[in-house]
Amino acid sequence: MKERTVKSSVDEVAARLHNGVDAAQEKIDDNIDATAERFAALEKQLRQAGDLLLENAKTLSVEATKQVRLHPLAAFGVAFVAGITVAKLLRR
Repeated sequence: MKERTVKSSVDEVAARLHNGVDAAQEKIDDNIDATAERFAALEKQLRQAGDLLLENAKTLSVEATKQVRLHPLAAFGVAFVAGITVAKLLRR
């Protein structure tokens, strides 16, 4: 009789452990899925921001080219002064 009680207790503990492991695995799977969804959303946002940045850089490049063509001496002067400034900063 005592063996049945011990065996049933062991079976009960094993069943509880199994249920606990199953519940933990389910929570882990849910967390992995939620994290994957968050990463996908973040990737989408970063791609959109990158596309916008690239578009703005192209627009700025076109505008800078126009200004250099319209005012070549001023552009040379600005580039010259910027070069001197950078050289002085790098010497320090």
